[in-house]
Amino acid sequence: MKSTLNVGLIVTLSGRWPRELPMQRHREYTAWAREQLSGMNLTMPPQVLTTPEEVSDAISLMRQSQVDVVIMVYGAFTGDDIAAAIVQKMGVPLILWAPYEPPYAREERLWANALCAMTMNAAALGRLGYPCHTVYGGREDARAEQKVKNLLRGYAVKKAMSGMTLGLFGYRPTNYYVSTFDEAVIRRTFGLAMNATELKTVFDDMAALPEEEVKADMAAVSVRWDTSLLPEGHLEYHCRLYLALKKRIKADGYDFGIIKCWPEMGAAHTQPCAVLGRLLDDGISIGCEGDVDAGITQMMEMLLSPGSAPFITDMIDLNEEENTMMFWHCGNAAPSLHNQKYRPELRNHPLVGQGSAFWTALKPGRVTIARLHNFHGQYKLVLMRGEALDRDRVTRGSMIQVKMEAPVRETAERLILEQIPHHYVLVWDDIYDAIKQTAALMDIPVIEL
Repeated sequence: MKSTLNVGLIVTLSGRWPRELPMQRHREYTAWAREQLSGMNLTMPPQVLTTPEEVSDAISLMRQSQVDVVIMVYGAFTGDDIAAAIVQKMGVPLILWAPYEPPYAREERLWANALCAMTMNAAALGRLGYPCHTVYGGREDARAEQKVKNLLRGYAVKKAMSGMTLGLFGYRPTNYYVSTFDEAVIRRTFGLAMNATELKTVFDDMAALPEEEVKADMAAVSVRWDTSLLPEGHLEYHCRLYLALKKRIKADGYDFGIIKCWPEMGAAHTQPCAVLGRLLDDGISIGCEGDVDAGITQMMEMLLSPGSAPFITDMIDLNEEENTMMFWHCGNAAPSLHNQKYRPELRNHPLVGQGSAFWTALKPGRVTIARLHNFHGQYKLVLMRGEALDRDRVTRGSMIQVKMEAPVRETAERLILEQIPHHYVLVWDDIYDAIKQTAALMDIPVIEL
């Protein structure tokens, strides 16, 4: 979250080709980048590159800006020399982008020949041992534009995660083997650092909070929800935990966290489901039940869909006639996900009590469903699409029925066959292609369902 992707964009041609079209493309694609990549740091040489001196100056400029990835747009046919110089001297990923040919005229020459050049350059880089990405189609082609954007989003997530620290609040719940993790594999795959804070520290923080701060949050919560449904004392525990975690994650320098939410927290009447939901709407991701892999998935979704609050959840039922899956969890859904049509409630934990949870149906809309899983030292990503339906809850807790694209029984059987754990992460956004591309950049195989 703290880092921004630095992008270089160059427009190229070989010297013997006419310059009018490349100059036009330079104007158009630099303008496109300023408009469409406004959240990234852009470095764009002011001229079309063709001579070794121009290429060398552009490389120096991009090095000075610490460019993370370079987009090379074909103004016209370009030999292998420019692409090779970029990857060899800069050591950063290269996206080769070939716009469509301009309209043909029977008696006129070929003006660009970009597809041919891109094919040639990609093959040359492969021989040299340098992978690259290729995009065919102009900026006006939604498929080409989205491919470029997804590549950049993937590299942005990769850069951001490699600078993050994941905080562990406790280890894992009793007998939850699927919540175990391999810190070395996580560091190797995502670049994440990991540190730990004992739950006792959180409890001590709760006790040390100023009374006026606790009372202010209790008043704010009481305005928003009917707190009479909570057992005696649970509103205070809820607010103390919310304030304590919000301060502790910042004080310990964590970018996101995972918490062992039972049994100790239940014994202290602080089962944290509703607290975790509120924190998500503050942009603070703390995954539940010590599930590190689900927490990493949630953080990845938040990076790819800024401002969204994902939902860590169980898949508990199928309806083959409607081709729906029912996703449910104890009550950790962020308030921004609640379907106000069905009157969300702030209640006790729906199974064991001893805390706070949201009992609510969730809002309808397009969802992407994902789960990262370390399987014998190699991460894989399971990925699904669906449409969340406008349905009321049928049991306690937070829940949503999702109409799936693939047949639900086959999907469930495949999940079990692939030994994917029971937590999935839903986000109310279509980031399917973007998260798939992100996984590819991290060498993570994707299971598409």
